[in-house]
Amino acid sequence: MLHACTTKTLAMLIVFLVPVTIVFSQGTNSAPYQSGQANGQAPVTNEQQNPNFRSPQLTPEQQAAQQRAAQEAFAAQQQKKIIQPEGFPLSAEHTQYVDDLLSYWEQNSNAVSKYKCNFRRFTYDTDIVDWRAPQSNQLAAHEVAFGEIRFAAPDRARYETTRVMRFAEPPQQPGGEAKYKESEGNSEHERWICDGTRIYEFDFQNKRLTESEMPQEMQGNIAESPLPFIFGGNKTQVLKRYWVRSATPKGVENEYWLELYPKRIQDARVYSKIELVIAKEDFLPKAMHMYDAQYNPAKGNEASKYFTFESRQVNNQLDKFKDALGLFVRPKLPDPTWKRVEFNQIQNQAATPPQLQIPSGVAGSPPATRRDP
Repeated sequence: MLHACTTKTLAMLIVFLVPVTIVFSQGTNSAPYQSGQANGQAPVTNEQQNPNFRSPQLTPEQQAAQQRAAQEAFAAQQQKKIIQPEGFPLSAEHTQYVDDLLSYWEQNSNAVSKYKCNFRRFTYDTDIVDWRAPQSNQLAAHEVAFGEIRFAAPDRARYETTRVMRFAEPPQQPGGEAKYKESEGNSEHERWICDGTRIYEFDFQNKRLTESEMPQEMQGNIAESPLPFIFGGNKTQVLKRYWVRSATPKGVENEYWLELYPKRIQDARVYSKIELVIAKEDFLPKAMHMYDAQYNPAKGNEASKYFTFESRQVNNQLDKFKDALGLFVRPKLPDPTWKRVEFNQIQNQAATPPQLQIPSGVAGSPPATRRDP
């Protein structure tokens, strides 16, 4: 569930989460998407048409600019395929409410220098586990992960799982709880660290530590996250990237619920909808549900990730001391059997959440909780 780094992390940096999980190229040599591609067929090159043709030699800067132009053209072409969700556009009153709520969230985002929370991530997939509680019909998660998220302004972050549990068997008696078994070792654990200029991702299964340089324009701010919105939200960027509406259930007094639908094909390839729950007490995200791009219960696809964010702390003075111990610095290899893999620079080719910051404590008065019909 609150993924510049390798493909696995970014399809989830950022989000934050998401698992979030976030999608970038595997390095500067990866071929960009071309606007002329169709049905999986690459366009015919000049070299293929004329063997005597030789492409002019381009500098790395020119190649990067050419790749960005191709990516932007492809994204613009694909954007036309996104259909506005049912229920949009919103009424004038509903639109104003969402605008006020996002403005307040953004206002609170600017006062945070330190942030820390624990999280639990419930991963659902009926292809793996399709057991449901008889009374509630609640689908059982096939995996439950526990972990910690840290942030230090303006551009340092750390995300890691510390424990992973897998579905073992359904309850043996009516009304009982399903049994989960903790995964042995740390091969299924996840960890990435951002020091402001580089991203370090641990691949525990293959014992690789990937080190990726962030492009200059992305440095100085946490622009990407494995968990969208865990670091707050810039209203302009959020509304540019998502259709947003309030979805607070009737009777809920201390939470603000939002539904967010991706406007861009890059994001829509990762998830079809996000449900975000913001706590009224500190105006921090307390839960997030990310629905898979192919989520469709009618067709038997209920793949999704649900996060809860607990023990949230903002601007804790003790964290300043812990940061000095090296939580966000270039990590050493865990042991001699590990290998360090470096990418010079990451090219953004797909889904990246909006430019985000962590919301801080309450400053002022948020809009009254909306109760949607």
